[in-house]
Amino acid sequence: FMVRVSQLAALAMLAVISHAAAAQELFGAIAYSDKARKYGWANNYPARDDATKAALEFCARNGPDCRVVLWFRNACGALVTGPDGHGAAWAGTRKAAISKAAKLCAERSEACKLTRSFCTGQ
Repeated sequence: FMVRVSQLAALAMLAVISHAAAAQELFGAIAYSDKARKYGWANNYPARDDATKAALEFCARNGPDCRVVLWFRNACGALVTGPDGHGAAWAGTRKAAISKAAKLCAERSEACKLTRSFCTGQ
């Protein structure tokens, strides 16, 4: 009986810890350079500013004129690019974020392709 009680206590504690981790806010961001057509991204940062700064720094290593085109919290983000523009969007699922970003890109460019997609917590 003692073993079962301690196992149950351990499971209860794990559930509390898991719930706290799930409730944590996680931020993602994407920076993009229209001129160089390069990007940078950051995922699972505890603050929006940290995520956007990291994405900008990552992008700046690859090309000039980077700017943050997307940030999101506890969600998924996508960057879709074409020769004449890009689309960036967030949603509750990766598929929905890609779909929104593709529609935005198609308004600016033909031949749009998925460049990057990711979800916080993954």
